[in-house]
Amino acid sequence: MKARLASALLALLSSSSSSSSGRPSFVSRRLRPRPPRRAVAPMVTSSSSLPPSAGVDNNDDHPPPSALRRAAELTQILGIDVVVPMVLSSLTSSSSSSVPRDDGWGGWDAFWSTESAFPSSSSSSTTTTTTTISHALRLARALEALGPTYVKFGQALGSRPDVVPPSLAAALTRLQDDMEPFDSGLAGRIILGELAGLVVVEGGTGGEGGPSREDLEALSSRLSSPVAAASIGQVYRATVPSLGEVAIKVRRPGVRSLVEADAMLLVSVAEFLESIPAWPSRRRGGRGRDDDEDDDNDRPARLFNTRLASAAREFMSRIFEELDYRNEASNVETFASLYSDRGGASTDVGVVVPRVYPSWCTENVLVMEWIDGTKLTDFGGGGTTTTTPTGEEEDRTRREENLALVKVAIDATLSQLLVTGILHADPHAGNLLKVRRDDGSVALGYLDFGLLSTIPTRVRDALICAVALQVFERDTASVSALFGELQLIPQGVLDDEGERAALEEALRIAFDNSLIYPKTDLTGSSSSEVVTAIPDLKFDKLLDSLSRLVPRFQFDLPPYFINNARALSTLEGIAKSLDETFNVLTIMYPYALNRLLHNPSQSMVVERTLQALIRSSDGKIDRRKIRRLLRDSASISGLSKRRVVWDVIKTRPGRKLTRSIVGEELMRVLDRLIFLFSRRE
Repeated sequence: MKARLASALLALLSSSSSSSSGRPSFVSRRLRPRPPRRAVAPMVTSSSSLPPSAGVDNNDDHPPPSALRRAAELTQILGIDVVVPMVLSSLTSSSSSSVPRDDGWGGWDAFWSTESAFPSSSSSSTTTTTTTISHALRLARALEALGPTYVKFGQALGSRPDVVPPSLAAALTRLQDDMEPFDSGLAGRIILGELAGLVVVEGGTGGEGGPSREDLEALSSRLSSPVAAASIGQVYRATVPSLGEVAIKVRRPGVRSLVEADAMLLVSVAEFLESIPAWPSRRRGGRGRDDDEDDDNDRPARLFNTRLASAAREFMSRIFEELDYRNEASNVETFASLYSDRGGASTDVGVVVPRVYPSWCTENVLVMEWIDGTKLTDFGGGGTTTTTPTGEEEDRTRREENLALVKVAIDATLSQLLVTGILHADPHAGNLLKVRRDDGSVALGYLDFGLLSTIPTRVRDALICAVALQVFERDTASVSALFGELQLIPQGVLDDEGERAALEEALRIAFDNSLIYPKTDLTGSSSSEVVTAIPDLKFDKLLDSLSRLVPRFQFDLPPYFINNARALSTLEGIAKSLDETFNVLTIMYPYALNRLLHNPSQSMVVERTLQALIRSSDGKIDRRKIRRLLRDSASISGLSKRRVVWDVIKTRPGRKLTRSIVGEELMRVLDRLIFLFSRRE
């Protein structure tokens, strides 16, 4: 039980997708219905009256609330405003036959769709109003009220309509970019005040060199209402004389203080859990201590043998990174240099990346090129599906276009995860756009670069080798061994027979849950050969399983890795919402083949993995393995066997491998002929 609790806590701290969604005064009041949006009158400010940047009060100078006070706020919002109304509603409606229970989700979709009374007192009057909202919307609003740290958890769930009931997923998607904005008048003052400190003087003409006074005068009358509101900031669309149409992101006032309070609370809770001593039966680890054991074993045994506090600090540090928009400006430039369709270095994929203007950016304001587009999950015109023949055809076309772009996004993510190691950590539906070009074609656009992460080479090698060995060989023992060779787990775990056996069993269960094979294998033309049944890779389940193994076996994964890799899980969820038959293995195949063949890191583990796929246990070329590998590769990729062979031999490492196989086979034939001739003599 405690192992599951520890792994769940660590997974929670290292999992949910990061993004930019939320609101300013998140917990200054009880949760209440959001008032309808109203347009804010344009703010007119002359250049002579623009406040200096240093004079803008972004409400982050105030000390954060204490951890105890923050815990009380969480209890109030989650307990009083969410859990209690849900429980009362369930009790009063339990005997009602009007609530359907057979909804395909075991009744959970009906539960989250259930509406209950929602009383609220206006802050400006003593009038109490009552409305009704669904349980799903109640939870979404609670997460919104709690701020960026908790919004991220909701975004992770909202991006997985294949995992959570549709009603809950729909309510949580509003956390991506449709949250309650803060006052546009205040936003305008922050924007203009920050940019005023960057004004190009001495006859400057603005442009990419920085804003001019003429630019600020034009902006002062064009900041009316935001086009998107998220947890850390909100976005305005504006036109400035020297740049044209731009997107201006401004940070919410007070958000840093709130994140600091969350950091104190999470780290305090994690440190407390780490300090709890182990049960008496666990204090000796199940084994007697030898006098020559290292000092680490002399430390008191703890109930949670994990680094929860370290994980909490890492999780919160990434949120703090997002609070400085200068980091995001640098991230945009880094990502564009690799993947932009306007000169990016990657040969795998090109996407639309907005041009950022660093000379216009500060800690609180980010200015970049405006890109027109629609969400990849938007099809059917305004969220509705038409029933006319023409409308159905348009819906089908949109769905096909979006699915093609999701596959491009998965291509891009795999390239980031396995090739360059530079990963956009938050590709949820709100950050991926379908951009229609002037010629009518569509392209994938990326937004929100608050987090980029680096995936070390040894982790990339481990991912490829683990998937290859498990998919083609189902060799869990070799998978556990390669984790040790790549130094992803302590050698002591592998040296302990009991721990190694437990690791192999845990990996077997993890792969059984994430690699779903058809019920029966297909038999080839020869009864002695079996064609591998191609599994459906459930990447989200694979990540969930890994997150539970991390604390149990002390995996040394890079900071925030599970959350970063969940980017691919998010895209998988979007793809499956558009096509239930989608299998991410079909897109992962060419990347795995390329890395196994090229072995850019010159890793002996990668080389041994490749040889294990084509050789028998005695080290000789195994023709049955090669034929099976060829058939499986063709099935996974959807290509012909001839095309798979060509993909291999057209690369230099592939030609080298082919020559090796052919040479060894010729030597085998020659040895056989010599043996036969010697017998005749």
